[in-house]
Amino acid sequence: MNRGYTKAQFVGLITLIFIFLIILFIGVKVINYINRPAAKEVLQNADVKQDGFTLVINGNFLTYVGINKKYEDAGAKAYKDGKDISSKIAVSYYMDDKQVSDIDTTNVGNYVVKYEVYDGKVLKEATRVVVVKDNKAPRLTVPDTVTITSDEVINYDVTEGVLATDNSGNVKFECDNNLTRKPGNYIIKCIAEDNNGNKTMKKRLIKVVSGIEFEDGEKLKIKYPAGEGFTYKYSLDGGQTWKDASDIESLDVSGNVIALVLKNGEYKMSKTYYKK
Repeated sequence: MNRGYTKAQFVGLITLIFIFLIILFIGVKVINYINRPAAKEVLQNADVKQDGFTLVINGNFLTYVGINKKYEDAGAKAYKDGKDISSKIAVSYYMDDKQVSDIDTTNVGNYVVKYEVYDGKVLKEATRVVVVKDNKAPRLTVPDTVTITSDEVINYDVTEGVLATDNSGNVKFECDNNLTRKPGNYIIKCIAEDNNGNKTMKKRLIKVVSGIEFEDGEKLKIKYPAGEGFTYKYSLDGGQTWKDASDIESLDVSGNVIALVLKNGEYKMSKTYYKK
């Protein structure tokens, strides 16, 4: 008689053993879950014990305050056998493991606030971490569109009228200068950055136009630059009297001619030409 197992019987036996082990594993997990211990209360401080003497901080352990903002400590509460002894709590401040007089919010940094209370026998401590942070970007304002002539380009300051401010009080800014004498529209990028690396970027538009141009021929032709709010005048007597002009004016004159451009009624530019 052959007492050996066939291949199919052997595979079936292995499969049964494997299923049995899975059922056993699941059963153990279920029993452990049913018999799990009751959840314990998570205390705010490790020093808080239900022994009739407790010390607990008010508010959050991790507290944030903005740079140059006033820090107001939330304090702590201490009880001894049901009696409030919070008035006995001593508060001290530390930065980089060195005691300091207070939390300085004029600079970013991390502080530890330590609360201590003594009941005559036991000294208890609780702590709070205060982070002075600055994640506010600078405020950057740039002028509306500015029109200048090609003659003004060389001396024009692209930062003129740009203003940067920051909550930290320390901010710097710069503007790219890609102006040329060639008439056209130029996009100028300005970036403001505070001491903590916060940045703000804005773009301003500067229009470069041709300046006052004279063309001498049978008549003297004056070409005035185009610009928003521009008005034009000319004088034949050295500026004593002025006549209105269009953007292109032809004059049958000789001698000195002064061409004048006003912007919104204010002086913008002028140029003098001698017509023979």
